[in-house]
Amino acid sequence: MSSDREVLEQILGGTIEQRGQRALPGLRPVEGVEFVYYEDDGKSKAKKQFNAILDSAGSIRATSGGVVSDSCKIYMPDGHLFHVLSYHGDIEGWREAVESGAKARGLLLARIEGDQFAISDGRSIPLSECKIEFS
Repeated sequence: MSSDREVLEQILGGTIEQRGQRALPGLRPVEGVEFVYYEDDGKSKAKKQFNAILDSAGSIRATSGGVVSDSCKIYMPDGHLFHVLSYHGDIEGWREAVESGAKARGLLLARIEGDQFAISDGRSIPLSECKIEFS
C-alpha cells in the first residue's frame, strides 16, 4: 500500500522534501532554475524586501518564467542576513532584473559556489561558518 506522500511524489514526478530534510537552495544545480541570495535591509520583512527588489528593477525585460521567494536564510559569521530567491524561464532577463533591483537598493547579492557563500563584494565565506535557517 502506497502512502499519500508516495502517490503525490509519483504524480508530481519528484521527491517532496520534508521540513527537516530541506536542501540548501543553490547547493545543488536545478535545471532551468537559478538561486541568488539578497542582503536583508534590516528595515522590512523578507516579503516586502523581495517585492521592493523587483519594484526597483525598472523595466523588466524577462519574457517568460518568474521569480519566487523561499523561506531559507543564511546568516554570515558577522551577523549579516541574506534571504534566497530563485528564478526560472528567461534566466538572463530575471537575473538582470534582480541585479538591477538590488543595485538600486544598495543591497549585496550572493551565490553558493561549492562549499562557499560568494558575495558580490568579492568576499567568500565557507558555508560551514554560516548559520542556515528555514522558516
